[in-house]
Amino acid sequence: MMAWKTVERYSLGYNVQLKQFYFYYELEGDSTAHQLTLSAGDFLALSDMFRYEGPISFNTEGQYFATRPAPVGDRDESLL
Repeated sequence: MMAWKTVERYSLGYNVQLKQFYFYYELEGDSTAHQLTLSAGDFLALSDMFRYEGPISFNTEGQYFATRPAPVGDRDESLL
């Protein structure tokens, strides 16, 4: 059975000395933040997803993020 949790908060980080990108997120009902160390490309894709889509959910079984369903052809007018 898949368990979905809403992502409550996220933050982005970059370590200048190590040249590493970090993504932190907190899930509903959790008291701790989770950290991911990402490549530059993955960091950009994930940060765009969180900035421009929402709400974001996390599948705890499959370990992946997902946006809410959107109709085909749905456009975000704020990006135009």
